[in-house]
Amino acid sequence: MKMYQRARKANVNLPGDQSRRGAFMVMAVPFLVATMGFMAFGIDIAVITMTKTKMRNAVEAAALAAAQQITDAVQTTADGITEGGDVSSSVQDANSIAVEAAKAMAEKVAGLNGVYVDPETDVKFGKRYQDASGTFHMIWGETAKPYNVVKVIARRDNSEEGKPDSQLQLFFAGIMGEKTASVTTSAIAFIEARDIVLVLDYSGSMSYDSEFDAMSSYRLGKSAVEDNLDDIWNTLVDSGATYSNSEKLKFPPEGYGKIDSAVGEYISSNDEDYIFRRLDLDEVDSSGNLKYPFPQEGKNYYGSLNGQPTGYTNKNLWKGYIRWVRTNGTVSNFGYRKKYGYRTLMGYLISQRKKNDQSEDLWRAPIYPFHAMKNGVTLFTQFLGGLEFGDHIGLVTYDDSSRVESVLNDDGVSETVNLGDELITNNYTDINTIQRHKQASHYAPYTGMGYGIRDARELLSSHGRAGARPTILVMTDGNANRSPSNWSLPGSWDWDDVTDFDGDGQADYQTGDRHKQYALWQAVEAANLGYTVHTMTVGEGADRDLMRAIAKACNGISIDAPGGATIEEMRSQLLIAFGKIAANVPPAKLLADPESDF
Repeated sequence: MKMYQRARKANVNLPGDQSRRGAFMVMAVPFLVATMGFMAFGIDIAVITMTKTKMRNAVEAAALAAAQQITDAVQTTADGITEGGDVSSSVQDANSIAVEAAKAMAEKVAGLNGVYVDPETDVKFGKRYQDASGTFHMIWGETAKPYNVVKVIARRDNSEEGKPDSQLQLFFAGIMGEKTASVTTSAIAFIEARDIVLVLDYSGSMSYDSEFDAMSSYRLGKSAVEDNLDDIWNTLVDSGATYSNSEKLKFPPEGYGKIDSAVGEYISSNDEDYIFRRLDLDEVDSSGNLKYPFPQEGKNYYGSLNGQPTGYTNKNLWKGYIRWVRTNGTVSNFGYRKKYGYRTLMGYLISQRKKNDQSEDLWRAPIYPFHAMKNGVTLFTQFLGGLEFGDHIGLVTYDDSSRVESVLNDDGVSETVNLGDELITNNYTDINTIQRHKQASHYAPYTGMGYGIRDARELLSSHGRAGARPTILVMTDGNANRSPSNWSLPGSWDWDDVTDFDGDGQADYQTGDRHKQYALWQAVEAANLGYTVHTMTVGEGADRDLMRAIAKACNGISIDAPGGATIEEMRSQLLIAFGKIAANVPPAKLLADPESDF
């Protein structure tokens, strides 16, 4: 015992100690190998995860950039829109052309992020759409045109070493029998659909550029307006419109007695009864029926047509026209005083009897700027139909008040429309049909722009689709002159905050006009909800400053179509302008890829 204790003190290894140490080493080696394996596995998992994250970031950026090529191509197409062109075909062509640019952009952006993408196999195009139940689906390939989604895939799955898409080399996993790993990820960018409410100005001022006042050299000029009045007359003649209770033409090509030329018959007399007879407006046919009844019959309180004017009513209607030609100062200023012809007759209807219950056929005529707006909206609906990005549209009109337009059942109009509860719809044809059958001052003459914007905001709130970009497009001459009588700007309103567009701390637009304030305030209220408000300004006398301020304050674009010197120029400018707004699709956004493994 003493000898053992001395040996321990002398640190001498005894036979039993050596056996125990050997047993520990035998047990430690497997644990060490397992620990190294777990460490290798962990390191390689981290490398795979970091690589996949890098690839995912790259394909997301590439997909967004590729999708932008589609929107760029659509916007470029809008610049080339001309009246009468095949809008749908143009959009299809733009979509096809954008494919190559999108492929190249995806490859470039991915490469800048250090990730390889094969543009021919790893960039895919498709369409996202919503079915009747509200469920979204995606289809891919040629049958999906026009495209509104782009998918970019990054792969490291090539078994051949030294290639840009070669499998990922592992650092330690070879210990476990695996030397490489395949890594794949993808991203989808979607061009977001919009819910767009068109807010159209139906006030009386939307006919001002076709009225005699516009003959001023400071406005459109005499020859331009004369040409337009001739066009209005010829269009109404060509319409073949008849009275509701007879087959008689309202606008016969030979005219009405002595009212048988554009310039007109000059009669110096001031006696309206004499002029009425001198123009042969009292003549009757062999059956005792009036040969030349007044060309518009009007409507009663319930919206029903009154029938062909006769007797005392007919004479009074003609005498109203005679009195206007004889006494109106503007008519006199431009050389048409006491000249009874097509131009003064059209001028009288447009300026003095412009409401639909007074002149039921003016919706057929090219009256400006209203008609240019109608043509623009037609282009807009055609463009959206060609895009097929899933945009839906609604229609609000305003004048003294405002209303959501969803029904067309006017007496004397063969077309009918009823949108039912689908107040924001992808049935562009029905929206277009409704608006094409309206006229300046259709319901009333004044301009309550703020009411229209308010109704558009409420319509988007009540009928907008979840996930769609709420958008308002205000089309007007901007001359707001109606608002609630008891309304004023809220005390929290700060012009320097709302209309400081250049960032210098000072308001770039300000007005003391309550009606204009109300329109701007309603638009800003929409913007505060995340809605985009675009504006388009038309007409020679428009308030362009207000319309620019509304668009800038509401993250929209403002387009000015002043019309220049001629009616034709106005038409062309408006068509181009509506194409630009239609093509102003929102920036692409990322979608979850159901096939992605990350």
